[in-house]
Amino acid sequence: MENRAEGQVLLGALSPHPPLLIPEVGRGQLSLVESTRRAMESLGQAVREAEPDVIVVISPHGPVLPDGIGIWATDTLQGDFGQFGARHVALTFENDQELLDAVLEEGQVLNYKLRKVDEAVVRTYHWSPKLDYATLVPLYYLEKAGVHVPILAMGMGFLPNPELYAFGVILKHAIRETNRRAVVIASGDLSHRLTRDAPAGYSKRGRQFDETLWQLLSRGDIQGILDMDPELLHAAGECGYRALVMMLGCWEGEEVTTAPLSYEGPFGVGYGVCLVQRAVESGCGQQQEKMLHGHPLVQLARMTVEALAQGGGQPMATGVDLPEDLPVQAGVFVTLKSRGELRGCIGTITPTYRSLAEEVITNARQAAFADPRFSPVRAEELGELTYSVDVLGEPEPVESEAELDPKRFGVVVKAGNRRGLLLPDLEGIDSVEAQIRIARRKAGISPREAVQLYRFSVQRYQ
Repeated sequence: MENRAEGQVLLGALSPHPPLLIPEVGRGQLSLVESTRRAMESLGQAVREAEPDVIVVISPHGPVLPDGIGIWATDTLQGDFGQFGARHVALTFENDQELLDAVLEEGQVLNYKLRKVDEAVVRTYHWSPKLDYATLVPLYYLEKAGVHVPILAMGMGFLPNPELYAFGVILKHAIRETNRRAVVIASGDLSHRLTRDAPAGYSKRGRQFDETLWQLLSRGDIQGILDMDPELLHAAGECGYRALVMMLGCWEGEEVTTAPLSYEGPFGVGYGVCLVQRAVESGCGQQQEKMLHGHPLVQLARMTVEALAQGGGQPMATGVDLPEDLPVQAGVFVTLKSRGELRGCIGTITPTYRSLAEEVITNARQAAFADPRFSPVRAEELGELTYSVDVLGEPEPVESEAELDPKRFGVVVKAGNRRGLLLPDLEGIDSVEAQIRIARRKAGISPREAVQLYRFSVQRYQ
């Protein structure tokens, strides 16, 4: 990688940690979290592309102190999934002692209570000397992706939000002082109270918490996350919020870009996978570029296709926050291409659904899996696909072909109940005559039949 950035947090992530994400543990149930599993694999690929020197993991099930942050201090860190019947799935890591010392020094300067978790502390608190499963689950997927670097592992803290956030600032400074290229992972599930049979009981506020947090995270609204209602957090029965706040402190004073990769709520528990990165980043890997950039409508179309192709659930339109300059409702066409060739295109001329997000989600699904000209998109094709989303203006009638322009306007031809549409600025369509001829053919209207002509403007995102 050219122009390697040193001394900074390259990437952050919210990662769920259900043990059944481990194939040897989940076995037959693994298919029930397929969307999350695929997203975790994408997370692993993004981390590998970032080429970090160290992985920092913050876990709600790690060494949790009542009034500070406990950080593992032994030279070698190891753990396995023995408590879930898979003791042979074991991981061992080198502890980044230099980074640990830098974090402790930064904390001492600010009078922030940090504590080394060594063998003596383990005996005092009767803790297991092994890494907890919430730390191991994301690390398992990083190892699977070929990421083999030292780690720094710790528990989260039961501290006020400003103090949790301040830890991330301390960590950021220590990473800078040690010249590390770091990835910071907040391990945590969302609400444990989504359904009547959820492990922590049901609360209608569980879904409210998940949708609110996911919306704030999707638009990179760190302050909004910090300001979430404490009563909502308590009612939701979550376990990832504090670790997330600690991780977000690493971007203190910076704008961030996020890439929500997957959300689903099987078993009454919310599992969300989301990447976080500073808004302007040079030298990031190709996989990160693919995930973290692009207009929100294009990201939404891609997320929909990838989730469904990988066996997961369709994204929720209610949790999508789009830029204010977009219309609330509009006709939308979603186009997929593979290696430059058309792979699917489906759309609506006028709004059919309650929101623009729902219009994009539905048409992306149709373009990928229900365009009669093509076979359904397969999971192995996803890396080759590119996406564009056309938001259509209201069609307006025209008196003659002189008012058309195939580069500026799309065209609708109508004869009785038959109606054909062609988008503007398509490769190889350079004349009004060609545009109308193709639109007629799509609608089954012969060249001799009289038609009504309409034109419409398009805002294209790709």
